[in-house]
Amino acid sequence: MNNTIKTITVYLGSSGHCRDVFKDSTIKLGELIANAGKNLVYGGMDTGLMGRVAKSAYKNGADVIGIIPMKLKDSERILKGITETILVEELCDRKKKMFLKADAIVTMPGGFGTVDEALEILYWGSLKLHQKPIVIVNIDGYWDNLISYIRTLPDFNPAYLIIVDTIDEIFPSLSEWQAPEIIGLKHEHYPHFEDEICRNTQEPIIIDEATVENTYYAICALGLKQLGKHNRAIGFLNTDGQFNKLEAWIEDAARERFITQKCTTLFAIEKDEFKLRQILKNMDDVEIDLHNDKWGQ
Repeated sequence: MNNTIKTITVYLGSSGHCRDVFKDSTIKLGELIANAGKNLVYGGMDTGLMGRVAKSAYKNGADVIGIIPMKLKDSERILKGITETILVEELCDRKKKMFLKADAIVTMPGGFGTVDEALEILYWGSLKLHQKPIVIVNIDGYWDNLISYIRTLPDFNPAYLIIVDTIDEIFPSLSEWQAPEIIGLKHEHYPHFEDEICRNTQEPIIIDEATVENTYYAICALGLKQLGKHNRAIGFLNTDGQFNKLEAWIEDAARERFITQKCTTLFAIEKDEFKLRQILKNMDDVEIDLHNDKWGQ
């Protein structure tokens, strides 16, 4: 593995209900990070794949840093006993700090929050704001539909993305990765959309073009709505089937229980704009019991 990579940030699900193939792979990832002498940064929770990778890495000797927002419900599930826990104000602060601490990023299976984090890195890459690789680990084909979707997007820059099928492929692929050359790289500002999404309005969010930027915006909005941070209606204008693969991944995520079935009702998708707007006007508010329906014990 590339010796310049000291700290690995891992994005992954907090669901406690996913299949053992994902749980076992995550435990193995923690072991490999520790055995390679690397540090782990993750989202700070004790539940789901998050808790498993942190406990595994720490047990095997890695320094483990958890970063978690004080104002979100997941702060109730902080994993204690690791090297360091950093409390931040908001979700956007967590994501930025996790990114800044990383030399490389690994994305394991997860739901809206995991994809929000991964798309943010790809979006910043499309803006040439960094030179960090992001590895998507496609355990048991979980990411197939999302990968197919991302590859069609006009602002997707493949130079930042590494796709592997197994945990054992992560470190060899990182050792071979070549950072894209960027002239005049700047680090001052990394844009995010949370303030815009959560502003005091009932105006619906309608995504009418499939791009990395718009998809990042939409998935961020879905993740925040899942957490009860806003109740704006969210819709996808599915002209020419442009969001079919994204919708298929959301169905995969619900089937694998990285999101709850209620999460599939947080948005509408239609090919006719008038019909979409009518549906959004009449959407019911959805409340999701994260403790029982997602995190589990």
